[in-house]
Amino acid sequence: MKNENSLKINIKQREETFRELLPKAAAVFAAATGFSGMVFSDFGVTEPLFGIIIGFIAAVCLLISQKKFGKYIPFGIAAICLLAVLIVPVLKNGIFVLANEVCEFLIFATGEIYLPLETAGESFAAASLFILALAVSVLLSMDLILPMAVVAALGIVSGFLNTDAYFAVFAIGFVAAVLFVFLPQSGRKTSVKSAVSLFAAVGICALTCAVLINFVPASAGTKLKVFAEEKVHNLIYDSKTNAMPEGNLKNLGAFEKSGAQALEITMENPQKLYLKGFIGEVYTGDSWENLGNDVLSEYAEDFYYLHKNGFYGQSAVSTALEAVDQQEKSVMSIKNLSACSKTTYLPYAVLDAPFDERKIGDKTDSFGEQYEISYISGGLLEWYSAQVELSEKQGNDLKIDEHLKNEYIYREFVKNNYLEVPKEAFEAIEKAFEGEDASTATEIISAVLVYLEKNVSYDEKVVTRNGSEDFAAYFLGKTARGYSVHYATAATLMLRYFGIPARYVEGYFLSAEDAEKYETGEAIVLTEENAHAWAEYYLEGVGWIPFETTPGYMDDELEKAAFQTSGESSKRYEQSELPETNVEQDRPKDDITEVKKDNTAIIIAVASVPVVLLISAICYVFAMRKKLKKALLAIDNADNKTAIPLRFGYAQKLIEASGVGKGTADYETAFAINKEALFSEHEISDEQRKAVDDFAKKVLAECKNSWNLWQKIKYKFIKFIY
Repeated sequence: MKNENSLKINIKQREETFRELLPKAAAVFAAATGFSGMVFSDFGVTEPLFGIIIGFIAAVCLLISQKKFGKYIPFGIAAICLLAVLIVPVLKNGIFVLANEVCEFLIFATGEIYLPLETAGESFAAASLFILALAVSVLLSMDLILPMAVVAALGIVSGFLNTDAYFAVFAIGFVAAVLFVFLPQSGRKTSVKSAVSLFAAVGICALTCAVLINFVPASAGTKLKVFAEEKVHNLIYDSKTNAMPEGNLKNLGAFEKSGAQALEITMENPQKLYLKGFIGEVYTGDSWENLGNDVLSEYAEDFYYLHKNGFYGQSAVSTALEAVDQQEKSVMSIKNLSACSKTTYLPYAVLDAPFDERKIGDKTDSFGEQYEISYISGGLLEWYSAQVELSEKQGNDLKIDEHLKNEYIYREFVKNNYLEVPKEAFEAIEKAFEGEDASTATEIISAVLVYLEKNVSYDEKVVTRNGSEDFAAYFLGKTARGYSVHYATAATLMLRYFGIPARYVEGYFLSAEDAEKYETGEAIVLTEENAHAWAEYYLEGVGWIPFETTPGYMDDELEKAAFQTSGESSKRYEQSELPETNVEQDRPKDDITEVKKDNTAIIIAVASVPVVLLISAICYVFAMRKKLKKALLAIDNADNKTAIPLRFGYAQKLIEASGVGKGTADYETAFAINKEALFSEHEISDEQRKAVDDFAKKVLAECKNSWNLWQKIKYKFIKFIY
């Protein structure tokens, strides 16, 4: 009787234990399913059954791990999974494919080059991903749900994991699992109502977050983000010197120079000097910013090729001078006394510097508090002369041809990214140059200089209260007064308007007159009095060179160089076209212009928000569809050598959205043709172009077949890729 009672008690205890574990197992099932779904969807696997299977296995492992020997089963499953992906060739190659996907994400997220892994033979990436996700979920099923949340949170914050419906499933499952882990045993029954309310609240919050993250424009939090970044930057990198705005043009204040010592430099041959610091690449209307990593990531292969060949945009001028045997090398040491410590200050024609070969683009991180670099001395006359010599000797000198081959690739990057002018600024410049037909570089440069000299007054005390208006449009159309920041901004946009790639630069300037006061090797201290902003434009074949337009800083160097040599002066530029849509500008109105509204006006405004959002969404979709159609038409009308990389890039975007087409024979053929079009000087045949066009059409057809209705809507009206 005693044994029978003990057996009944034991069975009852097991039943109670099972009933207690069942809700937790259900929570683990939801969390593992959602977590796996987020990972799978990020890698283009659209089969939801995979996530459900993983969630089910994780839940079962949780239940059986309560037995005496059952706790080892999850570890055994995880070990088998890991051994499988390490031993089975197709699974091992699948891991490499997944690793390469991560590399592509890192390139997109950081703007740096990450080399892909070599894959040999067939690969089954989906199976490898399934097995890895299973191993992780099984291990995290045993009261280790918190680490899963940490992994998910890091993935979401970094942008690596998608925040769609799977995110909501994961959030609900995670909160439920935590609740069942930490909730006291005696309170389980009484807390069911609270738990249901909590799940509902979490579900609503999760879905709301998913909708906001996916559909609210990225500019919604721009103001707060920019404010926080600016304060952190000032706190960490700036100390005593802040005369230059570092690209921030919003209500630009007067030019206040404290006289604080910024840099200490020594030169073998003291001469006129521009030291580049901050480079403004994208004009938003109230600021100059760097190119985004999303843009830079598109040029990872180009910059890998260029850096492998020793070509850097920062040192393109010296590379050109070396190609024509102008090699009067000098050494310069630079010590940062109080200037922005995040920036490296470099002269033009820098020769040897520790550039990061993984960086895409021209942004240069700090070389430290003190560094020494070599450069080729000289100025505009030598640089323009080098361009002429490069042109004359092209095809007859191997060193020159090699330089021009690299420079051409870099030049395409420049043309694609340094010609954009927002609508407001464009219209202001168009009005300023109404009737002007300048088309060569010398004509354009002369037109810009003449306009600024006649129409703008130099004033260091001016405060530009542009508020929500475009800075350049406000400056040119209303105040027409300013200092180097104003002149440099206007000159950069004017050059772009006429078709010459240009950028905005801040740094330090030493005039030729001041340089003559110093002996070789003598320390030269640059103060806030030397802080300066200027424009620079791209001299084809040579690289970026300064364009001075600010009164008091100009001399006759440009006239002697640009206006007295041939080469660039004979090239004709095409004037830019009015952009279809303005560059996105999140510039809230000034407090001064805000008008008090009564309650009725507020109610009407709030009620109209959904209508405005709907109309805005329709207009946005229409504009983006038109932009896509225009881009595809441009590919159709382009020559073979230009069209093939664009068409292959379009096919790559489709592949990333669906996973189809990659690894096939057609893909390898198209990849080889694309590579030949990019990096060779061969003529590209119509048959090769047709092969790439057919490949893109085939990928699009396969995408449509593989996508469900929601995906078709997503990629057509949200992502705009077909």
